[in-house]
Amino acid sequence: MRGAATKLERKNVIIDSGKVKRLKKILGTASDSETIRAAVDRALAAETAISALDRLHKRGTWGKALAT
Repeated sequence: MRGAATKLERKNVIIDSGKVKRLKKILGTASDSETIRAAVDRALAAETAISALDRLHKRGTWGKALAT
């Protein structure tokens, strides 16, 4: 999901290692860092999708039959 121009920075975070281990297994990632980056990418993608659905709902096109 990251582009070639991605800037990575070292961050020191306190995180539940059990949850990272579970997520690593779910995502099939190799390292804790890769797991956390993938989770951040997925969270941002989910927010983008939710925002798009919200715009459709506000526009009044949500729930209408688009194709018959």
